[in-house]
Amino acid sequence: MHEPEIARWALIRDMLIFQIKLAMDAIRDLLLSPVSIVCGLVDILKGHSLSRSYFHKLMDFGHQTDSWLNLFGSHSKDAQNLNVMGSQKSKADVNVDQLFSQVESLLKEQHGKGGLTASAKSTIDRYLNKIVEIKNSTKLPRDKQG
Repeated sequence: MHEPEIARWALIRDMLIFQIKLAMDAIRDLLLSPVSIVCGLVDILKGHSLSRSYFHKLMDFGHQTDSWLNLFGSHSKDAQNLNVMGSQKSKADVNVDQLFSQVESLLKEQHGKGGLTASAKSTIDRYLNKIVEIKNSTKLPRDKQG
């Protein structure tokens, strides 16, 4: 059985999106860390109950941003499985992936019009093809390998 190859541009798109999501996650973590300490200290000093706890409200916010960021795409897969079973869309379906999808649609539209993205894609394709050619020309035939 032959396994299908990954489309070059689909892989590049997925890698870029993942790197952007990782950066967004890192920035969020850097911001939430000191804020969580302050919230926890305020809760301790004021003796807040669970329903008034700033720290637990921050945890809820963090959980919502996890769903929105959808770093590894697991929220979309869970939502798709639920939607197949007939449930309605949940808030977890609304995430940063939709933003990337809109940007991708805009780029595809510009590419279709022959704009800057078309020439950029053509140039990048040429360079990637040269890299693949160089890689393939440096390989030894299987019968001559050690």
